[in-house]
Amino acid sequence: MTQPTGIRIAINVMRARLTIVGFIIAIVSFQISTLFNIDGGIALPGVNNGVHIRADMALFVALALSVISLICFIGSSTMDELGACDHWLFVVGDLLMYLALASAITGFFMPLTEQFSLIAMQAPMHKSQLAMFRLAIVTLGSIAWFAAVYLGPIVSLLRSPFSKKTNISLRFGYLALLVGLFWFNHQVLLFEASYLPKPLPGQGNYWYELLQPLTW
Repeated sequence: MTQPTGIRIAINVMRARLTIVGFIIAIVSFQISTLFNIDGGIALPGVNNGVHIRADMALFVALALSVISLICFIGSSTMDELGACDHWLFVVGDLLMYLALASAITGFFMPLTEQFSLIAMQAPMHKSQLAMFRLAIVTLGSIAWFAAVYLGPIVSLLRSPFSKKTNISLRFGYLALLVGLFWFNHQVLLFEASYLPKPLPGQGNYWYELLQPLTW
């Protein structure tokens, strides 16, 4: 049933987003399988290889968010000959898609930056070059992460065609989701740090998750 406002988002708009979500699921699935072959990580009881716990959890979160966004996109379309989207679930799917993309970026760039650090320890003669490469990777990854977490959702929320009340609810809902996701990421960080020789981060460092690339 269409909404009284007569909002009809073209089906091709949803198809483009479904393509992106499918791409995220594909690359996340590939990265999950390859993390076992990457050096570094932490040693956990019962696991033979080093575990990149933060990258692993980020990738699984990306996978879950992608599937939920698929459901939202499909649920936002009408069951008629046009199949246009007329429900606010479309915007929810958009927001989840961006968060899934951000988590996928974390799962890719975090272990890569760790690899540069490990290589620099084994090849000190190339330390300056590796530091430059690492800085370039972190910078590009940070730009992509900020665009996915903040820029994309802001544009979607500002351009949402739904009522003002609905859009305000969506904004508060996204903020609540961010707080919950950042809290979860921080708990993973604390867990990882408990297996490392470096000092355990304080609870106050939770706010670094707002600028997560700083913790890569």
